[in-house]
Amino acid sequence: MPVVLAAVPIVVVIGLLLTRLPAWIPPVAGVLSAVVVGLWVLDAQFAELTEAVGGSMATLFQVLAIIAGGVTLARVMDHTGAQKQLADWLAAGGASLGSALLMANGVVPFMESVTGFGVSLIIGLPLTLAFGFTAYQAALITLMGIVIGPWGSMGPGTLLGAELAGETLTDLGVATAVVNIPSVVISGVVTAFIASRAVKVRGAKRLGYLGIGAASGLMLALLVLGTNLVFGTPVAGAVAAAVMSIGWLLVVRKGKLRPGPGGSLVPYAVLVGGTIAGQLISSVVAVEWVAEVVASPALYAFAGVGVAIAQYRQPVDGLAGNAFRLWLNTGVPTALYILFGVVMQGGHIAETLAQSLAGLGDGYIFLMPVIGALGGYMTASGTGTNAMFGPTQVAVGGQLDIHPQWSMALNNAAGCWGTIASPARIELAYQLSRGASLSEHGPPVTRARLLAVTVPVLALSTIVWGVMAYFLLPGLEPL
Repeated sequence: MPVVLAAVPIVVVIGLLLTRLPAWIPPVAGVLSAVVVGLWVLDAQFAELTEAVGGSMATLFQVLAIIAGGVTLARVMDHTGAQKQLADWLAAGGASLGSALLMANGVVPFMESVTGFGVSLIIGLPLTLAFGFTAYQAALITLMGIVIGPWGSMGPGTLLGAELAGETLTDLGVATAVVNIPSVVISGVVTAFIASRAVKVRGAKRLGYLGIGAASGLMLALLVLGTNLVFGTPVAGAVAAAVMSIGWLLVVRKGKLRPGPGGSLVPYAVLVGGTIAGQLISSVVAVEWVAEVVASPALYAFAGVGVAIAQYRQPVDGLAGNAFRLWLNTGVPTALYILFGVVMQGGHIAETLAQSLAGLGDGYIFLMPVIGALGGYMTASGTGTNAMFGPTQVAVGGQLDIHPQWSMALNNAAGCWGTIASPARIELAYQLSRGASLSEHGPPVTRARLLAVTVPVLALSTIVWGVMAYFLLPGLEPL
């Protein structure tokens, strides 16, 4: 009975997410139900919950600041016309297989690797829209780009996973890159299918598209593996995605990168370059809060806003209010969903769900990626996933002759990929694409329609991972 009740908060969130209620209601209801279940069913202590919530406050404020910077930059770029100028240069011909894979296997993974916390959606979705994809297609293509999640924000979640598993960062990064190959290939195939629908390709030609998508995903996966070995885990995702971006850009533009995008690239360059530099500088800053500010993408997103305003010198009346409303609709629900994951952990709910499955013996191996994906669903964060389920996965995996490196790598990859169906990411994609979909013909973008694709994609990935884990991981030596 406690196990059934432990699942109630998740069911509540999923049920409310499919309604037309305001975006903040599902996570608030989830938090309240998790508190009730944790305190009165699972005997969690109130002090444990308050400690967990208090420990997450810095992260919550950081996420709110990062999303505020991202949405403000996106709105300024759209207002000045720089967004369309950049998109026209990237796509050079509108919606196509090349432009879809450029975004899903290149630009969005690059932004995710550098910034994380949904900024890749905030920047990538408007760019994809400008290529000529519908709002629904653009939202799905951008969500497929989150497949690089274990290296998001330079890999803090993977670093935490390495510490919990007793592995080096590089070793876990390489192992995660190996385990992550199926999801990256699936991401490429799904993106290619969306592109084929956009350009109305059918039959044998569609199969060709799917083959190219699979090859593109495999290339990204192999590049991530190689860059982990050569450059180290923190920058591996960014380097690999940058190579893919350049490769697909050359394909889309038929080898001609000139004329360039002009000054439209500069604000984004400030964001990306500043974030990379900030990560490096913060590692040698002694004062913790100063290091966190220096490392935060929020600082460089707002710097990019200043650069864009100075460049284009256009009136910005009403722009701040527009950005603030979008932030309320995206940043606040995202922070609430992260709080939901924190309460699930502090209230013993996540632990109860995982341990209830651990009694299945070898059958548990099939469910290891499901548990990891569940963590990604609840927290929208690789770091949260590894903190929540990583120790349990390692402990149970050890009983089943699976090395901690592989248990944590599977949890890391599945958890990060699980964020594509998380309420926080779905809400973000929905809010960013909703306005555009209202001006289009056909059915509008809804949360349910986004979940109708991301959930089956995630389910297929977990099945592949489960089979792979069952037949390959027991007894497999670490890398």
